Amino acid sequence: GLNFMHHGPLGPKSSIGHHFHTNSDEMFLILDADCEFTVNGRTALLKGPVGVPCSSGNSHAVYNPSAKPADWVNFNVAVTSTSPATVYATPAAPSGTAPAPARRGGFNYSADPTGTFDIGDDRVGVTLDKKPTFLNTGQLTRASLRPVFSMNGGKDTVFYRRALGPGAFVSNWAFVDHLLIPVGASVGRHYHAGVDEVYFVIKGKGKVYVNDEWAEIAYGDAVPVKAGEIHSLESSASEPLEMIVYGIALEKGKLDVVDVPLTMAKLQMFFEVEPANYAAFEKNYIEVYVPALRKQAGYLGSKLIRRFPADYMKKIGSPETKFTFEMELMFEREEQRVAWTKTPEHDVAWAKTSALAKSFQWFGYDVVGMDQVADPVGKRNITVEK
Repeated sequence: GLNFMHHGPLGPKSSIGHHFHTNSDEMFLILDADCEFTVNGRTALLKGPVGVPCSSGNSHAVYNPSAKPADWVNFNVAVTSTSPATVYATPAAPSGTAPAPARRGGFNYSADPTGTFDIGDDRVGVTLDKKPTFLNTGQLTRASLRPVFSMNGGKDTVFYRRALGPGAFVSNWAFVDHLLIPVGASVGRHYHAGVDEVYFVIKGKGKVYVNDEWAEIAYGDAVPVKAGEIHSLESSASEPLEMIVYGIALEKGKLDVVDVPLTMAKLQMFFEVEPANYAAFEKNYIEVYVPALRKQAGYLGSKLIRRFPADYMKKIGSPETKFTFEMELMFEREEQRVAWTKTPEHDVAWAKTSALAKSFQWFGYDVVGMDQVADPVGKRNITVEK
């Protein structure tokens, strides 16, 4: 899983020196400058914004040759016992270099699970290759993105690119995505059964929703989303939201996504039931109606509500009504509810239910907004299919 994430300035004429990680993958991301990246002793100047991964057992460094600070991000993922390679030999230093003495103090990684081995080379003034000889994300610009309409059921069109996939890493690190959400657009509600994610804002403002919580987010914010958590994103009303998305699979290379649309179909039925039949009506819902509903594909849930006593309804200013019960049925789509009404299970359940009521009526709705602590789609399987 994730060891750490860093974000801060890489000072002018400053570097993160040449070093190895023997049990973790790491990626340096520069957001606003051109920097000299090194992987395994080969160095090239890359135009930002750009990210360069370094898989476990290899060496890397980054140097800011400019006179201004560079906006730097670092992401590090552990190689675990479930990753394909878990045993590494101590790497040899690049030709012509010798390992530096171990450092102690605040910058000491030796107690950290990343397995850092410092070479003691600041990579200042080295010979540059004309083209990089190592993996990188390519320049993370709008021009490199492709349009995606209604992403995960969201509004309008967003722009997206998978910059790196599982093959770039030894660990269970699964991807690095670049995502731009224009004003008025959104990424819809969805979850990943087998992937943890971190959403990092590199430009703009917006909102993120995770399960029953939401927060406003802006440049520099990082939002962790665990496997199984329903989440969605939207831009602000005035500016786009641009993000880097880091994904870590629970199992190497196993990726998934499940959309959870808001526009579900809901039927509200109102029943006039005599007090003498209250208990029978409630028992019928549990023992007859619910078992029949659960046999229908697309059924998401239901609810039986009994009206407050008449004297209390008057006290709180509620209008008079003859209906004493309300039943709410929720399906993924209206056509699935209609299909259920044509089944023998429905006919039996409806006959027994309507027989206990003096009168009834119903209304149908599309659900276009919801804030519900209990998950409306029920318990989700957090395992990954083999």
